[in-house]
Amino acid sequence: MLDPAVKGYSRPPVIAARRGPPALRQCCDSYVCPVCAQVVELTDYRQVLWHQQPGHQPMDVED
Repeated sequence: MLDPAVKGYSRPPVIAARRGPPALRQCCDSYVCPVCAQVVELTDYRQVLWHQQPGHQPMDVED
């Protein structure tokens, strides 16, 4: 049995809202290569593979 002080207590209803999809985080799309100090775009698979080679030179950037 509930205490009379607790029985009369009622909280306001919790209203939930549906969230949209999370935005892509721009901070995680690139990193600086510790070997050649070049910025590597993680969305470009070519760059990722190039910077996995030990002792590599900076990649030539095509315009």
